[in-house]
Amino acid sequence: MIEEIIEKELIEIHFQPIVSIRSKKIYAFEALTRCTYKEEVIPPYELFKMAIDANLNLELDVLTRNKSIEKFKKYYLENNELLLFLNFEPSLINNFHAKEQNYCFTEAIDKVEIPYKNFILEIKEDEISNTNALKEFCSYYKELGFSIALDDFGTGNSTFDRINVIKPDLIKIDKSLFQNTKNNHINREIVKSIARMGHNLGIRVLAEGVEDEDAICLALKSNVNLFQGYYFSKPVFELDTFLIDKIILSMNEIGSIFRRMTLDSISKKRDLVDNYNLLSNKIIEQIVNINDSEQVLKTELNNHKDLEAFYLIDVDSSKQIHDTIIDNKNERFIPSKNGDEHYLKEYFYITLESKQGIFLSPNYVSYATGNICKTFAKRFELENKSYIICIDLVIKEN
Repeated sequence: MIEEIIEKELIEIHFQPIVSIRSKKIYAFEALTRCTYKEEVIPPYELFKMAIDANLNLELDVLTRNKSIEKFKKYYLENNELLLFLNFEPSLINNFHAKEQNYCFTEAIDKVEIPYKNFILEIKEDEISNTNALKEFCSYYKELGFSIALDDFGTGNSTFDRINVIKPDLIKIDKSLFQNTKNNHINREIVKSIARMGHNLGIRVLAEGVEDEDAICLALKSNVNLFQGYYFSKPVFELDTFLIDKIILSMNEIGSIFRRMTLDSISKKRDLVDNYNLLSNKIIEQIVNINDSEQVLKTELNNHKDLEAFYLIDVDSSKQIHDTIIDNKNERFIPSKNGDEHYLKEYFYITLESKQGIFLSPNYVSYATGNICKTFAKRFELENKSYIICIDLVIKEN
């Protein structure tokens, strides 16, 4: 079967658009292989597995890549800023030697007269065991002018140390990390961490397999700008004007949703600061002297189910006064205690530097309870001394 498929070139190349929402344009395509043999659809994974088993993976790899390059010429001539993502069979990279390699596809690119800089080579590094060959492959093609992308990053056996080996120009965050982002705090934090790392290292980051507004808005908020997924378009045999207009409309819609969500988030944060500033003022008014503060805080904690903990800090010493007042603590963790140091905690030193004398932290997972929390801190004066009251708030994310 595979011999006939290769001999008769019974494969089709589909392109899936990759978009830049902030610049509102189609940035690139990924070339994907599709095959129908005797009216039966053969999934790409099975197709390439058959080729490997028949020792024809080189032939199939050359065929698919050459057809992809030929097909790309039409779109390149319409827009010479477009890029094409090309997949590489991992087994071929494992055996790569620049001086001996006999499957270089640059001839096909030279034939259609497209610069190498318009191509990005995708690598699934977790499937490549030969690190030296991987490094040689990346160096060889980068010197020619190609860009290198790390595919499916963040899952499987992908490792951060390979970034130092490959030195990628682009990282594609795996689609599994964008599943149910609304309720999966761990995946959200992984996405934000990868995006931040990419930004700090000068590596472009792409959100792969995005299908819903929550996933895209999470990526946009994390400063990811490139997107690929069914939300914008499935892989298609040909992009016509109607589909392009539909993709641009989708970018406009998600851009409006993101702006609205961002402004709503800012408004909610202001309301949160105002509400807990009022609450802290009411609590501070009840503290006649610092020795009575513990009982006041215990009473207030019982009255407010959305609060997780209270504690006070002496500004002069930066040390905590009495143990943390907390309910529903996790026995595996020990809350901070009387005399504990806080001088390098953000809620301490930022509150001191703030003109308003207040601070609201980003969301975090509490060590004590496992809840998603924020910390609100406010400086106040009592008996000619300065203190900071800290309130840990339980955040219920929508």
